[in-house]
Amino acid sequence: MNNTSPFKKEHILKEKLLDFLKKNPRGLTTTDIQKETKISRKTLEKHLQLLVYENELYMKQFGSTRVYYPNHRMHYLDFEKLTINNRTYWFDIMKNEFGNFLVIQEKRKSGDKYTTKGSILIPSDKIKLFNFYLNKISKSKKFLN
Repeated sequence: MNNTSPFKKEHILKEKLLDFLKKNPRGLTTTDIQKETKISRKTLEKHLQLLVYENELYMKQFGSTRVYYPNHRMHYLDFEKLTINNRTYWFDIMKNEFGNFLVIQEKRKSGDKYTTKGSILIPSDKIKLFNFYLNKISKSKKFLN
């Protein structure tokens, strides 16, 4: 990997970490993950935060201990997408044991792959409320200036 670009190294590391966690559905602590993958603590914590942010993993905290789980429990039901320039916004309807959700993710395409740049998770029973505030803020005089 000496001649690999930093971006490519980051991508390879992220995929390695995600694959490892998917093989451990009962969850692992940061210490357990570090011991098995040999990834430095700081790098590992950064990637775990990103994977949680991208909804690839979820984390439960027990006191000072964080346990990471692969996000197998979310099931995709339907989606829509909106593309503006090089950004694509995915609107995914998902379901897990806690109910139905709308997941909105901004993804950017680079080559043949998409990279998630951010996401929000909205419970289905709060979508109308979320939409109310979107409409309200879009009409704000401060927003229109």
